[in-house]
Amino acid sequence: MVGALVFGGAGGIGSAVSRRLAREHAVAIGCLRRPERARTLAREIQEAGGTAVVVEADASTDAGVVRSFDVAEELGPLRVVVHCVGGWDFPRITELSEESIDAALRLNLRSALLTLREAARRVADGGRVVLLSSAAAEVAPARQSTYAAAKAGLEAAARVAAKEVAKRGVTVNVVRPGATDTELLHATTSPRAIEAMAGSNAMKRLGTPDDVAGAVMMLCSDDSGWVTGAVVDATGGLR
Repeated sequence: MVGALVFGGAGGIGSAVSRRLAREHAVAIGCLRRPERARTLAREIQEAGGTAVVVEADASTDAGVVRSFDVAEELGPLRVVVHCVGGWDFPRITELSEESIDAALRLNLRSALLTLREAARRVADGGRVVLLSSAAAEVAPARQSTYAAAKAGLEAAARVAAKEVAKRGVTVNVVRPGATDTELLHATTSPRAIEAMAGSNAMKRLGTPDDVAGAVMMLCSDDSGWVTGAVVDATGGLR
């Protein structure tokens, strides 16, 4: 069986991606903050007949990313790498500090760059690399300067990586979700703001983790071999 590595693989969107990939791949679920949730997800996959292991590692560090790839490669040839790591806060520009800037870039951008580097070195020929961005990269909402900047940087880095690994048949793409119904959204956003977000797209609802996972799976499929360096909107028509 071929392997897949999902950074942030037990989070709101990441868990949906891990479940979908586990239908055809042995999955390494990368996590840092909630290892017990990752272990529960791995057991669920195993009980359904799949193969899953948990990697507790910090995806924003060199050692953490290398270790995650080491574990994933033990499952078989590494065909798929998905980066679902991210998080935000809401500082105004006037409130930015060196610490808040560094923390946002470390979590959202440095982790993606390290993932791209290691994927370029180690993913199997013909493999698939998918990174999650955010509609914030284009919309640039107020009070999300560091998050929007980091995700825009992630998208640019993915386009560069796509050119550098194309000769091996490896594709690198980005999925750009809009507001998605996850614990993180509800923990950081007021009900009034969530209602406004749900009404801002053409479908007039929040996306679900499975909605976003569907876009990821499309880019992981054999049919996506001619798609690389692309940013796929998964926002329900946010324009």
